[in-house]
Amino acid sequence: MKQNNFLYTLLKWPITATVFLFTSVLQADPPEIKPWFQQAVLLKSYQQSFDWRTPWEKREIRTQSGMALVVRLPVSVRISVSENGNNNNLYLLTTAEIVSDATLIEVTRKDIRSPFQAKLVLMDYAANLALLQINNSKFWRNLRPVKWTPVKSSTDHEAKDIYSLKIKSQDEWTMESGTIDRMAVGHREVSNAWFPLLRLNGISQSGQGYPLLQDNETAGMILDAGTGEAKAMPAAMLLEFLKHAGSNPYRSLAHRGFIWSRLPQSSTYNHFQIPPGKPGIWISRVLPYGTGSDVLMQGDYLTKLGKWTLSHDGKVEHPDWGISLFDLLFLAHLKVGDSVKLEVIREGKPVVLQTKVSAYEENSRPVPLKIVGRAPRYVIEGGFLFQELTLNYLRIWGTNWQTRAPMRLRLFLEQNKAVSIYENNKPDISSTGTKISSPDCFSVTSYS
Repeated sequence: MKQNNFLYTLLKWPITATVFLFTSVLQADPPEIKPWFQQAVLLKSYQQSFDWRTPWEKREIRTQSGMALVVRLPVSVRISVSENGNNNNLYLLTTAEIVSDATLIEVTRKDIRSPFQAKLVLMDYAANLALLQINNSKFWRNLRPVKWTPVKSSTDHEAKDIYSLKIKSQDEWTMESGTIDRMAVGHREVSNAWFPLLRLNGISQSGQGYPLLQDNETAGMILDAGTGEAKAMPAAMLLEFLKHAGSNPYRSLAHRGFIWSRLPQSSTYNHFQIPPGKPGIWISRVLPYGTGSDVLMQGDYLTKLGKWTLSHDGKVEHPDWGISLFDLLFLAHLKVGDSVKLEVIREGKPVVLQTKVSAYEENSRPVPLKIVGRAPRYVIEGGFLFQELTLNYLRIWGTNWQTRAPMRLRLFLEQNKAVSIYENNKPDISSTGTKISSPDCFSVTSYS
């Protein structure tokens, strides 16, 4: 018995030591907090949107808080706006949601108590990104731009560990740890846009505009967080936004130019003259913008995007992220302006189409899905209020408007049609006349 105890004691130490060393390797020290005093600032916005029940009135002012990151535009691009009070071409990057419809934007540095007033320079609402400037040289003193680094693939276990800031007060800044769940394709309902996004676990105290840190380097920006989960825009997309910021007119991020679906059964393959079992996706609708919108047709069967073969689920073998939706190719491999070949089956014949990668376009719709930054357009005639049918209007039924709003309005919103009003006040789907509505028709409210 004593001999067994001796062996147990002898073996116990090296096993325990091994576990201890292994744990210490996995639990890396959090990034240093002090450098962020010169790279991130606190932000508070005062937002006032229109009341879509009575579109000539505004709602009460509400406030939102978050952060903004100090950034510098690439040397090749410069925004054609008024001087921003510094010689280093520095700006502040944050989310569009936190500054849209803002009547006042206040920014506070860690080392300066008094807030500075910021001005909105550029907003890409589809991508949820915004650029701010401050016309005060005192604010920019000793601030340094963030240095971006590409997100490391989560196929490496250690690369999953990430950090972000946790702000308890202006004086108390700490770090919050989490992990990368996956690189996904996020759908932004308010603009019907699809962009690569990081899904994170463990991040709940951070907020809009907070930095995402991986291996002590800035790999992205938090778009929203809560209940232990968060979404972040990867650095590659942020750099693309900053690169396009100086273009006139501004171009958004690279985007697909079509809506697609999987063919459900073999009989549909025969109907569209597609070889049985041929991997690919069916183009159900061509968008007025985005990659392939100029060459694709409804009913095309897309089998290859560049050198990547598509599966029945629209996935490709991504070099960094494994089996993923093809939209992730817009991270680094397909940039706006790049030439790309699309291989399709059209009316039973293989066709190779040549096009260029193109961006999302907000102005492609007569009326955006959601209107921000301007007043609603409406007409009062014969005791009726006519206004554009948008998500702004549908949301007067609450957050669960998808089930509470009248079905006819929800269905019209999906039809992507424009209604014109002629001088004799007869509505028609014709392309002539003055367009007053878009993705659907218009809403009518009686005031009799």
